[in-house]
This record gives sequence, C-alpha cells and structure tokens, in this order.
Amino acid sequence: MKKLILFAVLLEIGYLALSFALAEIYGQWSVVGEIVRSGLRIISIVFYGYCYRKYFYHAGHPFRIKNRLTPQFAIPLLSFFLFAIFYTNAENETITWQILFAISGIAAGVKEELFYRGIVQNALQKKYGYKIALPAASLVFTLAHVQYIYYGQVGGLVLIALAGIIFGSIFIYTGSVVFTALVHGLYDALLSVNLVPFRLSDSIALPLCFLIALAFLFTISEKFNGMQPTNSANDNNQDTLGLH
Repeated sequence: MKKLILFAVLLEIGYLALSFALAEIYGQWSVVGEIVRSGLRIISIVFYGYCYRKYFYHAGHPFRIKNRLTPQFAIPLLSFFLFAIFYTNAENETITWQILFAISGIAAGVKEELFYRGIVQNALQKKYGYKIALPAASLVFTLAHVQYIYYGQVGGLVLIALAGIIFGSIFIYTGSVVFTALVHGLYDALLSVNLVPFRLSDSIALPLCFLIALAFLFTISEKFNGMQPTNSANDNNQDTLGLH
C-alpha cells in the first residue's frame, strides 16, 4: 500500500511539474498545453482510481443523492455553481476554447478529487479524524496550485483554497468521492464557459466564495444536521462508484 500511495504522490508531483513547464512553454491558458495536460490527467485518473478502489473504497450503503439533498446542502451547492458561472475565465475566449477547457475541466475535477479527497483526505481522516483531515487536505490542494502566485494571481489562489474546503466538506457530507468529483468537474467546466454578460470582480468573488465555504462548513457541523462524521474513512464511505 505505502509504495502505491507514494507512487501516486510522485505521479501528482510529476503532473504538476509538467503542467508548469507546459504553461511556461505555451502559455498558462494555451490550447496545446491543455490538450497535453488532459492526456496526463486521464493517465492519473486511471491510477488514482485504482488506488482509491483498492485501499479506500469499502462499499457500505449505496449513496442516494435524494437522502442528502437537504436545503442546507442544496442551497450552498447551487450557490457554488452560480458563483462559477459569474466568475467565468472565458470572457474573451472563442467557442472552441470554451468547449476544450470545459471538457478538460471535467477531467481535472475528477483527477483532483480522486487524489486530494479519495486518497489524501481519506488517509488523513482514517488516522486523525475529519477535523484534521479537512484543513490538511485543503492545504495540500492549495499548495498544488501555488503557481498562481508565480503568475501574480494571488486572488485565484485564495479562491482555490476556499474551493478546497468546499470540496472537502462535500466529500465529508456525502461520503462519495464520485459525487464530489462530479461537482468539481462541473464547477471547473462552468468556469470555462461564458454564459453571462459580466464577470464578478475579485473584490466581490473572494468574500462571496468565503461565505459559501462557511455555509458548507455549517452544513457538515454536528450541531446543524445531527450527523456524526466518523473518524474512520471506511465506516463512513457510502461510495458505490455510481449514483442512484
């Protein structure tokens, strides 16, 4: 197990290094670089999925979204998707660019959730409990995007940190890495298409995303919904690798 997990970590580091190199060669948002990154993501998805299935997936009760789609969860979730629509990265991009980056965004969301929640957060939660696992996995997720500082996009890095907390909270609440990956993939896809006539400024987007993250934290709190998050990833795992 340790060797495979170590290889998964090295694979992710390798992906991040190659991704940065592609951005330096072709540009941060280039079509060529994104096509190559998408190929690397598919390779990573296959391996991370294998690791998750082998070491962290223990089928319990099937995950049924209707049992979890309470108002206190649905409202922040819908707000998160609306936020992505109004914080688009595609204001001045072509339709071809938007389609390509929307598809690659879905792949990026699946890859990142399999690794950062399916493997990293699961491993930490099993050993230290969800109260440690959530911020720790979110920090690792944020550090993986530290190149945003290099490109002078500090606000973007802060939003990624908040998104990491949101994805981690969704994983804790649902117990499903599949559902969390679908949310992440759709979020990234919505960021890549231009559906509205204006874009939120960072001065509005940052506090808005912060409030959404707080809403998700409130949702997973024991006091609010009576749920008792377990310290064991296995006991709380309701992931059937499919939605019902």
